[in-house]
Amino acid sequence: MADLSLGIDVGGTFTDFVLFDPVGQTFFVHKALTTPDDPSVAAVQGTWDILSLNGKRREDLETIAHGTTLVANTVIERVGTKTGLICTEGFRDSLEIGRTQRWNMYDLFIQRAEPLVPRYLRRGVPERVDFEGNVLKPLDLSALDPIMELFTREGVKSIAVVLMNSYRDPTHEHEVENYLRRNYDGTFITLSSQVAPEVGEGDRTSTAVVNAYVQPRVHQYLEQLEKSLASAGFAGRLFIMLSEGGIATPEVARAFPVRMCESGPAAGAMAAGYYAELTNNADSMSFDLGGTTAKMCLITNGRPAISNSMEVAQTDRFMKGSGLMLKVPTVEMVEIGAGGGSIAFIDDKGLLKVGPRSAGSQPGPACYGFGGGEPTVTDADLTLGYLDPGYFLGGEMALNARAATEAIDSRIARPLGIDTVKAAEGIHNVVNANMADASRTYASEQGRDLRPYALVSFGGAGPTHAYELARLLHMKKIICPFGSGVTSAFGLLASPKSFEVAQSYVARLDGADWDQISSMLNAMEARAREMLVAAGVLEGDMEFVRTAQMRYSGQGHVVTVPIPGGTLSSDAYGELVDAFNDTYDLLFKRHLARAPIECVTWRVTARSQTPRPAIRFSAMSSSRYPGGVKGRRKVYVIEQEEFVDCPVMDRYSLQPGTAFDGPAVVEERECTVWVGPRARAVVDDYRNLVMTLE
Repeated sequence: MADLSLGIDVGGTFTDFVLFDPVGQTFFVHKALTTPDDPSVAAVQGTWDILSLNGKRREDLETIAHGTTLVANTVIERVGTKTGLICTEGFRDSLEIGRTQRWNMYDLFIQRAEPLVPRYLRRGVPERVDFEGNVLKPLDLSALDPIMELFTREGVKSIAVVLMNSYRDPTHEHEVENYLRRNYDGTFITLSSQVAPEVGEGDRTSTAVVNAYVQPRVHQYLEQLEKSLASAGFAGRLFIMLSEGGIATPEVARAFPVRMCESGPAAGAMAAGYYAELTNNADSMSFDLGGTTAKMCLITNGRPAISNSMEVAQTDRFMKGSGLMLKVPTVEMVEIGAGGGSIAFIDDKGLLKVGPRSAGSQPGPACYGFGGGEPTVTDADLTLGYLDPGYFLGGEMALNARAATEAIDSRIARPLGIDTVKAAEGIHNVVNANMADASRTYASEQGRDLRPYALVSFGGAGPTHAYELARLLHMKKIICPFGSGVTSAFGLLASPKSFEVAQSYVARLDGADWDQISSMLNAMEARAREMLVAAGVLEGDMEFVRTAQMRYSGQGHVVTVPIPGGTLSSDAYGELVDAFNDTYDLLFKRHLARAPIECVTWRVTARSQTPRPAIRFSAMSSSRYPGGVKGRRKVYVIEQEEFVDCPVMDRYSLQPGTAFDGPAVVEERECTVWVGPRARAVVDDYRNLVMTLE
């Protein structure tokens, strides 16, 4: 039995597949059009297609790892289930109040994200627990009947239960759940104490509501996917990618669908961590550039940075604070409106701007020929010679170079009084500068210097812009994986099985109850272990990582600090203080020597230690072009401000050990790599194209 593994990443336009055969350590790739009405149709059909195209048997498929944008799209498009909220009496507006912060203090007309639950479906019950877990007012279960009469009449199918300070004592929430399950069977129920047992009433409420809002749709989707796979003969295990970069069982995904919001992007970041570690560049930055957005993520010691919160469905795109806040672990990224479809325009001050508005896939860039007339980054790249109009998507889709030139000329060049090439160069430079600025800000917020980092570039447009981005950031190395168009699907196979458990317990370190903290951490570890056992991970293959969100007493913000394993006692006080001071120094270059420190939230992450396989895309190799050169064309070189005759290399013909100097273009089906004049490119043993800059 071959024990094949398959990664499936469902995107808005394409569903990507990467199949791994441990015999020979070989990967195979496939792309299929996504079926929007039921994404499982393309996922299942593509599964059998990639197996049959490569001569593999269905019965040899052991595991499938699946990433999807279903949850984020459900919230953004507002197509979830009608949801009700049961909260502590007097607190039904905490969902709308949120953090009470304005993300743009000078804009008087900002639009807050509309709550997923309207006010009339937010109902309070008499009860109150204080911040230490003491019951101030007993729970009155009789108040639930009129609430449920309203919910039933209004067609509510899913309920979020969020009671005040339930992170400290969840007893009342469990009593509400038990009552509803006994008397109102068939309703989906989400408890905030299970989804996000953390301090922060607004964020905890928002997280529970989003979980309830998407849960029925995710449940139906996963049920249909499992049923379709099983009926076609799949007898292996299905796993789902979570936002924190680990895969879990469908049962976990059904219970906590809110943790799938960044499922696809997280897989890309995990793949970048894999390539960084594989190439001995443990400290790197991933650069994922698609049609609409650019995503950058810091990789430290081969692992992506992880955040403890995120937001979704922003009303002001890419404006932090304008969306729905979620208290869930997620791969931490900076995301800006820069991509192949980003539209270039002249603002009211006469300045050239690019994005965040995008042409999308319909009508798309002008060169697509689908009716789009506004110039985009793809149009500029085509005009400058980076893209071959006859080899887009491997030749399946021809680009209209004349339409691209006309769009740039009419909308940018003539209004600015410059020629078309200079206008295209300006678009190219502006989008690169935007990405460089975002990367610098992101790195500085993390206390990092990007100059010694490697840039791991992927996505349909990433390798085309990676050289200029690295040059602007003074980075010296770029890693372009083979088959970058399916890198996120590959990341699904490079990710461990993992699960994080969080629990808020606010305590000053100099007066902490260490017995209670140790007992709490041990219980959290047991729960995380239980999740991994259910996913088939052996006890000896598990590792546990503990962290704590800490701050100086009186501060509003926290920093994440590593803490030791085992039983904690008063002896751990000094170790925790030193760890906090070291983290604070790294971020802010100073710490306070005598200020009291407190911990807010404790976290335990359990993950598998399954070794990552070496990669060989041997099934995609070719000797069609000996030496790799398949032609020449003129490409605009930014440093020289002129078109230069450059060799065009066939990526599939480049064998390990091949080396060449820029300027050159390297083409593969999913993307084009630009090797600038100050770079030397080498194909490594894993078929990555590694560029070293002067």
